[in-house]
Amino acid sequence: MVFFAALAGLPGCITMRSSSETARTQEDLLLMQEDLGRTRGRLESLEMEYQRVLRELEATRSAAASGKGETSSTPQRLNELERRVNLLEEARVKDRQAIIDQLSGKLAEIVGGGSGQTSRKVKPVTDVISSNAEGLSGYEHVVQEGETLSAIATAYKVKVAAIIEANKLQNPDTLLKGQKLFIPQP
Repeated sequence: MVFFAALAGLPGCITMRSSSETARTQEDLLLMQEDLGRTRGRLESLEMEYQRVLRELEATRSAAASGKGETSSTPQRLNELERRVNLLEEARVKDRQAIIDQLSGKLAEIVGGGSGQTSRKVKPVTDVISSNAEGLSGYEHVVQEGETLSAIATAYKVKVAAIIEANKLQNPDTLLKGQKLFIPQP
């Protein structure tokens, strides 16, 4: 019981969001969902165009195989259709990556810095520890007030999941000031 009372007195361990921050986060989430809907529409239209071009390419190949159509223009037509298919495929890949980047950025903004709070800049430790209990090499980081697990992971260029796994964190959303974390080398 004394342990819980001591934990309750630690500043900056668990952050409570105000109603305005919650409303702002919900508004950001709605905007992100609208962006996602528009982007899905764009992606669907690209995929429909891609399928149409594939059907056209297949029809042209069938015509060429059966000897129908002009034999001199068929290879040129096939090359043109293949070029268009490749361009559409490249556009799909770029759009898909743009969607992922855009949503990742917005999600990071909402979760990390979009709450209106100033997050503390994490300074990574550069001294390498030989290994932890599992034999992994990495760094020991002492949590400072206001630091988040995602900010720590970003500073050390590792994934949050790697830190959670290396430290066997039961509740990764709650870090305590002074808590020591093992950060595996990237």
